[in-house]
Amino acid sequence: MPDVNNDISVIIASPINDCLINGVGPDTSFSTNDVNYEYEYYLVDDIYPDWVTLVHSFTCPTNDKRKYYKKKHESARKDFERAFRKLKKRWSIVRHPSRIQQMNKLRNVIYTCIILHNMILKDSGRAICQDEYNDAPKLITALNEDEKLANLLRTRRMETNFSLRSDLVEHIWRNKQQNGGDEDDN
Repeated sequence: MPDVNNDISVIIASPINDCLINGVGPDTSFSTNDVNYEYEYYLVDDIYPDWVTLVHSFTCPTNDKRKYYKKKHESARKDFERAFRKLKKRWSIVRHPSRIQQMNKLRNVIYTCIILHNMILKDSGRAICQDEYNDAPKLITALNEDEKLANLLRTRRMETNFSLRSDLVEHIWRNKQQNGGDEDDN
C-alpha cells in the first residue's frame, strides 16, 4: 500500500535491528573519547527516533563544535546518498520497486550490486579502498525472550544516543584541531 513503507516503518522492520536484538550480528563495538559503545551507528536525519544506532545532526547548532559536527554529518550522509544514486544508475534492479518479498533475497540483490560495482571500480583502477576485512562472525546462540527484550531496550536508550552524539562531536572537533583545518577528518 502507498506510504506504508516510509522511512520509519522500514527502519523498525529492518533486519539490522533484528540482528542486534537477537544477538547474532557481527561485533561492531568501538570507542570514542575513551567511552566504549556496543553497536554500530547510522547517520540519519531528524525524522528518525533517538535510538542507540541512529545518530542525528543538530537542527540549530549553538556553538562552533556543533556547527562543525553538523557540516561533517551532512557531508557524510550526502556521500552515501550519492553512492546509492550511482548504484541505481548502473543497476536497474535497484532503481525500480522490487517484487521480491523475502527480505534476505532483497538484501542479497543489493549486496550483489554493491560487490559487482566495487569489482568494476577495482578492475578499472578507480577503487577507493583496497582493504579487505575478515571479521569473524559472532557465534549464534539462542536467546530467550527476556534477553531479546533486554537487547531491544538497550538499542532504544535515548541517553546512550545523546552520549554517543556528544562524544562524536568532541572526537570530530578534536581531529579538526589536531589537523589544523577542514581536511577529511576521521
